[in-house]
Amino acid sequence: MNNLNVMKRYIIISVLLLISLNGITQRVPKGMIEAFQQGDAKQLSEYFHDNLEMQILKEEYVTSKNQATRIMQDFFKENPPLSFEMEYEGTKQDSKYGLGTLVTRKGTFNVHLYFLDGRNERIIYSVSIEKN
Repeated sequence: MNNLNVMKRYIIISVLLLISLNGITQRVPKGMIEAFQQGDAKQLSEYFHDNLEMQILKEEYVTSKNQATRIMQDFFKENPPLSFEMEYEGTKQDSKYGLGTLVTRKGTFNVHLYFLDGRNERIIYSVSIEKN
């Protein structure tokens, strides 16, 4: 019985440790996720690199931060968000990325974000939004 109690404690501590580490190592900032959920292009632009690549519904852009903000404002105006979930975050060599699902009044979209490391958090250098 004593070994069973020790094993239960070990499992509980391990699970709690994994949960707390997951919050610490989050790659996609909470504010960025909230910006997608709320359709707030201005808040989202706080995470944009000065110049970035965008592919929005098969339209490709290499644009400034200001122009990217206007592009996202137009997208959110046309497709008001209902929800956004970050499905996967990863790192491969020097690349950091996040894959999410944006549900809007006009359909569901796959969102691909590619990051550079900023001073305190991730900076978006590439965005791709495709109809699901």
